[in-house]
Amino acid sequence: MASTNSGNAATVSRSAAILGAGLALLAGVFLGFTLRGMMDSPSTRGAAPTAQQQMPPQAQEQQAPAPALVERIKALEKQTQLEPANVAAWTELGNLYFDTDQPEKAIPAYEKSLTLEPGNPDVTTDLGVMYRHVGKFDKALECFNKAIAVNPGHVIASFNKSVVLEHDKNDRAGALAALKTLAAKNPQAVLPGNKPVAQAIQELSQ
Repeated sequence: MASTNSGNAATVSRSAAILGAGLALLAGVFLGFTLRGMMDSPSTRGAAPTAQQQMPPQAQEQQAPAPALVERIKALEKQTQLEPANVAAWTELGNLYFDTDQPEKAIPAYEKSLTLEPGNPDVTTDLGVMYRHVGKFDKALECFNKAIAVNPGHVIASFNKSVVLEHDKNDRAGALAALKTLAAKNPQAVLPGNKPVAQAIQELSQ
């Protein structure tokens, strides 16, 4: 499913990926701009969960993807082989890998999409969420920074950047700076959990 622009809260449609200090971090498996995200309210999509919210693997209930998703993935895998320059197919395939918790497959699919169509901030954000999912935090930050460079008011990229900085890099000051930068570009931004960015900044500053 193609991504949509996330420059403000009204148009946010997904993303991993959410901070502590009072922020409600919501996600199924690193929600972003993908199909699973569409099942949630628009303001919660694309955000990565905090460490506190991540359940141990043994405690997570493993659910097989719906048959329709499995069939669609197979069709897209075939389509991308036959049409390797089809950016929409690569993006959708990455999204479905994202939705079915297959980050190792989502990453190369998103990278192929971005090779064909560089600079898409939503796809870049989702790629960052997938990198975070496999523990590559610096690569995740690189992706979020690229998305923000294209769209300085990108709510989800900025939000996910703050998550990685605070929870994965132990950089609370950096997380706060990321939110302040977002507020400067998009003062009306509303983060996942329906929290205004100004309130999030105040809580994180305490």
